[in-house]
Amino acid sequence: MKRLMISAICLLGFFVVLGGTSLAVSKEYLFPPSTYKPPCDTSKTTVCTIELWLGHKHKKQKKEIKKFLKSKSLKVLHHTIQFWRRGNGHPPTNIAIGSGVSAEDARMVIDIALEFNDNIEHLILRPLNPPNYVAIATSAWDKMSEVDITPKQLEMLRNPELNTEEFHTLYYEMTNEGSVKKDKFY
Repeated sequence: MKRLMISAICLLGFFVVLGGTSLAVSKEYLFPPSTYKPPCDTSKTTVCTIELWLGHKHKKQKKEIKKFLKSKSLKVLHHTIQFWRRGNGHPPTNIAIGSGVSAEDARMVIDIALEFNDNIEHLILRPLNPPNYVAIATSAWDKMSEVDITPKQLEMLRNPELNTEEFHTLYYEMTNEGSVKKDKFY
């Protein structure tokens, strides 16, 4: 069985190489498929799961931050808010926004990241995360999963005039997901 699987994988690789076919992430994956069912009630928020890594200096504000997240109808679990250990420097300056998150909720998450982690310098590729997921300062992905952005690009994402489709199209273009090969990560 193991040999059969290895042979099948090698054969697939052979056809891809010979065919010159790219396994890039297609723009059809800009949004979740119509068959996708979010794991939460999206009538209040399109963010079903949020994870925050915050600087140690915010540890005393944990109750206040939880209360704020809950006021925005975000589900807050015990591990939703975690703190970078003292002496380990600044948390990562990245953000992950799933393809099912509305532009309004995405801007709110960006604002939270800027308020508590000072800066956003990297976007995490969307196909790596569930559609209704966001993460601030995640260390779950390696550098190949991040794309650098400039302050000007970040301001473009924060534009309140962008609707959800425009927001995700811009995110897609900024992360250059169209040229990212699916097999690049695993």
